[in-house]
Amino acid sequence: MLITLDNAESILDPKGASAEEIYSDLDELSQFKTICLLITSRITTVPPRCKRPEIPTLSMEAARNIFYDIYGDSGQSSIIDDLLKRLDFHALSITLLATAASHNTWDHNRLAKEWDAQRAQVLRTDYNKSLAATIELSLVSPTFRSLDPNARDLLGVVAFFPQGVDENNLDWLFPTIPDRKNMFDKFCVLSLTYRSNGFIRMLAPIRDYLGPQDPQLSPLLCATRDRYFSRLSGDLNPGKPGFEEARWIASEDVNVEHLLDVFTSIDQNGGNIWDACALFMSHLYWHKPRQTMLRSKIEALTDDHPSKLECLSWLSLLFEQVGNRTERKRILTHTLELERRRGTPLRLLGHYKCYLMLIDSWISTKKGYDRRRKLWKSGNGSAIQ
Repeated sequence: MLITLDNAESILDPKGASAEEIYSDLDELSQFKTICLLITSRITTVPPRCKRPEIPTLSMEAARNIFYDIYGDSGQSSIIDDLLKRLDFHALSITLLATAASHNTWDHNRLAKEWDAQRAQVLRTDYNKSLAATIELSLVSPTFRSLDPNARDLLGVVAFFPQGVDENNLDWLFPTIPDRKNMFDKFCVLSLTYRSNGFIRMLAPIRDYLGPQDPQLSPLLCATRDRYFSRLSGDLNPGKPGFEEARWIASEDVNVEHLLDVFTSIDQNGGNIWDACALFMSHLYWHKPRQTMLRSKIEALTDDHPSKLECLSWLSLLFEQVGNRTERKRILTHTLELERRRGTPLRLLGHYKCYLMLIDSWISTKKGYDRRRKLWKSGNGSAIQ
């Protein structure tokens, strides 16, 4: 006999009213050799004799098969492949997405636009099935309701960060949340989060649903932002203790970049945000050289913005590190021009290495020599000295 208990989290919740009796009955059933007991549940707590297999992430091929089996195989598209990746190959989300696209007769381009505009709201079908409904089942469970009132806000912070949160930083990130480690354990039990490479993470579709609509209205997220900004302000002089401590950026650079991207979009004139942006790029320069998505926002700042020079200067250094000398020179030249307009000494905010590289690029030609003389005159020789 095969007995299947589907969506059994409603009866297997350890905090449920009849949990003890139900677990006893299931334990008895599992002892019969003629009975095979199959349980599907969002809650990872199962009777002792039940083995819990690890369910792997869908492959791209399997995800495509699910989507096109529902939507119709009218020709595969890279647009759909991109959406499947952004859904973290989550089977239920793929099913709902394909169903919504099929019911609304959306082509691939229209589906991508609707996803970008609505995200979790797209994952809803005409027969009242949605990702939101399945998530809410976990949020109204006895186990979740027994947690601290801050639990939903805490989930919002995890949802905000693409990498999730570093499990070793819980005390540093959330000092005001009591019993925080136990709460994160419960999130994993309820399958709202999962652990991966030292981070507590969330599947992309769940992130879209639980993420704060307005980050500025989340006190806990704003407090987390301020802690990251404070951590960026450490001493980055090589040889100093703070230099080695700053290596944390190598594992959390995606989170910090996303944090800056969102908050610079909300408040383009916030001085501390752009100061943190410059500090972030200095951390990348020393510990994880790469290009940054913040580049376009930095260059779009007005020339009189107080943080633009500092940000441009570090941006030019990053281009040097990744080997793009053309862009490094272009940005550095723009920075020099801004300094000249402001009538301040040509000092590039103390980044003398930039001067030497630029002068080295110019000195080998007559044209470069003439430009070097103009720099000398406009800055009273301070830069060349």
